[in-house]
Amino acid sequence: MRKLVSIAALVLLLACQDWPEPVIRSVSPSEMRASEATALALDAELILPTTVDYGKGTLEVDTRVSVSIGTLEVPTLAVSPEGVISTRVPSLLAPGSYDVKVTLGDGRTAVRPGGLSVVEGEWPEGYSIDPIGPQQRLVPFTLTVRATGANAAAFRGNVRLETGVGSSIGPRVSEPFVDGVLTQQVVVNSIQSDMVIRVTDIVGHVGTSNTFLLQ
Repeated sequence: MRKLVSIAALVLLLACQDWPEPVIRSVSPSEMRASEATALALDAELILPTTVDYGKGTLEVDTRVSVSIGTLEVPTLAVSPEGVISTRVPSLLAPGSYDVKVTLGDGRTAVRPGGLSVVEGEWPEGYSIDPIGPQQRLVPFTLTVRATGANAAAFRGNVRLETGVGSSIGPRVSEPFVDGVLTQQVVVNSIQSDMVIRVTDIVGHVGTSNTFLLQ
């Protein structure tokens, strides 16, 4: 990746030295609502581990960078040449203060204690799932979930997706709702033929689909 090559040029200066620990300078924003998936930018000092083969004239940079908020691991969407890490936090955290942690590919870490505060959110009263027809095992299909009741139209959070014992669904955490509606592809596998999908949020609201045939 072009951006990471720019960082690699920096670490070449330290190729024969011990790698310094990363540092998180700031987290922006530093506060999010519990009911809204939120994009975060972490401004960090990142010296990525590099292997130099002087005989071959090659440079290999370990570009792995992972981020966690408390115990919740969140995706690393991008890393800029300046060390800004872009991520998105789903609405799976209860109100409170959370440490923000960055881990590099060689295990070095940086922690910003209390780097993100989660405040109370505004949740819908429940969820409804559009009718689901017969589906094939392990074949993606479109799932549509609608927030219901007060605050439904403004909901931009995530829900957990569940099926019964002896079955599985992927993904297990939804994408964010858009103006109270979620439309995304899911895959179901089960030893059973009669299936139900259940969605839940962290404050206990539930939605359940019709029973559909899984072939």
